[in-house]
Amino acid sequence: MDLSDIAKRLDLSDSKQVVRRAAELRRLCDIQFDSSVIGVGEVCKAVICLEIAATSAGILFDRQKAVKLSGMSEKAYTRSFNSLQNGLGVKNKLDVRELAIQFGCVRIIPFVQKGLSLYKTRFLASLLPSRRAGADFTRPVFVAVAFYLCAKKHKLKVDKIKLIELSGTSEAEFSSVSVSMKDLCFDVYGTEKEKKDPKEIKGNRELLDVLPEKRKLEDDGYSSDEGSEPSMYKKRKTMDKQSYESWKKTVVASNKQTKAKVLVYWAYSGIYVLLDSLEKYRLHTKKDEDEKNLVSKRTVVKGVLLQQTIQAIVAIILFTVTGDDGAAAGAKHSLIDLARQFVTAMLVLDTWQYFMHRYMHHNKFLYKHIHSQHHRLVVPYAFGALYNHPVEGLLLDTIGGALSFLLSGMSPRASIFFFSFATIKTVDDHCGLWLPGNLFHVLFRNNTAYHDVHHQLYGNKYNFSQPFFVMWDRILGTYMPYSLDKRTGGGFEVRPVKEVKEI
Repeated sequence: MDLSDIAKRLDLSDSKQVVRRAAELRRLCDIQFDSSVIGVGEVCKAVICLEIAATSAGILFDRQKAVKLSGMSEKAYTRSFNSLQNGLGVKNKLDVRELAIQFGCVRIIPFVQKGLSLYKTRFLASLLPSRRAGADFTRPVFVAVAFYLCAKKHKLKVDKIKLIELSGTSEAEFSSVSVSMKDLCFDVYGTEKEKKDPKEIKGNRELLDVLPEKRKLEDDGYSSDEGSEPSMYKKRKTMDKQSYESWKKTVVASNKQTKAKVLVYWAYSGIYVLLDSLEKYRLHTKKDEDEKNLVSKRTVVKGVLLQQTIQAIVAIILFTVTGDDGAAAGAKHSLIDLARQFVTAMLVLDTWQYFMHRYMHHNKFLYKHIHSQHHRLVVPYAFGALYNHPVEGLLLDTIGGALSFLLSGMSPRASIFFFSFATIKTVDDHCGLWLPGNLFHVLFRNNTAYHDVHHQLYGNKYNFSQPFFVMWDRILGTYMPYSLDKRTGGGFEVRPVKEVKEI
């Protein structure tokens, strides 16, 4: 919609000067930043530019009609108006008398004017002579705060949020100026029992700093008991640097976790590849592996590498978004805390994977198009543990891992060990070998033989639990007990010990 058409709808078409000024503001806005920065569309941006131009020219502007035309709520429009006004550097003028009339507090006008004058004098007294020239009291936040404090002292109710919106400031700046004004002008606002020395008010030193070049120590500067006190600009730069370092640590931790999982996966799988010729410990013969499996090992390797690439990308995004406050990364946890986090993560991962895994078997569409890819390995082997459809890998492994990491509260460093352990356990469950002395077979009921039942046709709808415990199968009736018998010709054979029922 053209700017002149919008002006016509707002009854501003006769004010050509306002329309020209609004067009200039709109062009300036397009040059300085994109509309997405302040979260407004082109129509709303034009309406706001017209309001700024009309207000500065002293022409009456219908805010309600403007809000309706912008297609936004009044609160959202006001927020966007303040953002755009601050971005363009257009100062919003506040008049004490207009505020008093608007809020029905006419009797406090002289108190507000006196407070502002006194605050300016005392504030300048607290600054070094070389810094007084940079003081700028024309910002509307000072009028708004003075008006609010006077109204509060005289027990008159005013809307603080509306004052903040009218002044075009933030709540943090409003509070900062409010504290400074109460400390310096105790006799006007009556908020302090004793007078304070302006030089003791550290917050005053930074309130009027506008330009970075003015934020430096001059004429021996000012110092606290701990030494030279940095300016707000330097503090903000330090905080930005700390935030960046924190973000960098999380990304590095994510990379380490991903690399650890990939290296552990292929290293542990490699061990079982070397032991693959031990027929007397196999749960299936080599012939069964070649004949029953519906996919080649070359295809499995490519599928696993694709899966690990997707997991690496998602892990980096997860760590980047969740971030880390820096303290958590350096905090030391006791062994009890780490054990609690590991157990919590194991329970969360098991719970998520059981229900998602079971649902993929009972939903015919998901099983046919997604989960059946994993079951092409009727005779599982170690490096086929992560041979899944990418969607299944995202739903089961990636989201399940993210939930276990977030809900357990473990640090990125601890998560490296946990996910490496989970990877080893998953590989072991698919290795197809029943080796003597395997600790996973001793410590976990959910092991190689247990999961092998699930990969067979008779156990397709049983033994969904993975990768640690069998509790959900037992609780919900999907547990299939089995026996492990020696097979004629060497090796072992897993057999169900109860009649299979359709569930």
